[in-house]
Amino acid sequence: MFKYAEGSIWRKWDLHFHTPSSYDYNDKSISDELIIQKLKENKIEAVVITDHHVIDVDRIKSLKKIAKDCVTILPGIELRSELGGSESVHFIGIFPEDCDIDTVWAKLMGKLNLTPADIKRKGDDKIYCDLSISTDLIHSLGGFVSIHAGTKSNTLENITNALTYKQAQKTDIVKTIDIYEIGKSED
Repeated sequence: MFKYAEGSIWRKWDLHFHTPSSYDYNDKSISDELIIQKLKENKIEAVVITDHHVIDVDRIKSLKKIAKDCVTILPGIELRSELGGSESVHFIGIFPEDCDIDTVWAKLMGKLNLTPADIKRKGDDKIYCDLSISTDLIHSLGGFVSIHAGTKSNTLENITNALTYKQAQKTDIVKTIDIYEIGKSED
């Protein structure tokens, strides 16, 4: 009758996971099969693929096929914002596992200037997306927005509190964020 008749069950999820599709991923030889194997070994039951500036539709479809029912694969994307101090603030769009991934990626690519030609012209290290425009778009496509927070790198904390308008800016930002990603439990 019920898939899980025993009630609530704690499961391990990874909401921020990169693959060799990220421009800055060190070992491009890692296979999709090895990724799924390692996720299973670590008992990760759901993962969001959050490569930098790209949703690799073919890779995500491949990972889903390999994972079958053992690991839920959700499409996502990590973006660099225009905000921050010496380090830019990073944020992530997370989309439902059953979304029309081709349409989601096409709309993100077009509206956020993330086409292969855009990235080639600017270079991966110079790509950034307007946080407000991006979060509105992600939400309109049925997604959630996560932002780096706490002492993690590329965090919301990189926006100074020393200036009143920066404090106001942070207040506005937090109204559009669904999830705060922290790196340490003390954060």
